[in-house]
Amino acid sequence: MKLSTFATIVTVLAGVFGLAFIFFTAQLGKFYGITPSHDGLWMSRYFGASLVFIAMIYWSYSSVTPAAKSWPKLLIFSIIYDVVQLIITTMSILDGVGNANAWSSVAIYALLIIGSIYFLGVCSRARAKATV
Repeated sequence: MKLSTFATIVTVLAGVFGLAFIFFTAQLGKFYGITPSHDGLWMSRYFGASLVFIAMIYWSYSSVTPAAKSWPKLLIFSIIYDVVQLIITTMSILDGVGNANAWSSVAIYALLIIGSIYFLGVCSRARAKATV
């Protein structure tokens, strides 16, 4: 897989989930087995807006060469974000929040971490080739 394909996948995932959290907050909560309060709906929409922002960042990077100096920073920050989300989501599920569908979020975060780590290596190799 190419880095541009990974960027497009992250764009689609973050964009679709972000828009769903903004516009279909209550329905998404039901899918995950959560009945959010009025305040919870508000916070979910903030989370959705953040995901849309992540989608825009990755979309802007979808045509950037892997040898670019900024890719490794974006991937490292993405790893940190995804690890934090993975921990928060796993702890919440283990505390009884949500239903079995919430494990899909854990799987998505784990796959994004693996992908970001893999492409961090791709970027390193691309930069090494570019300097030779």
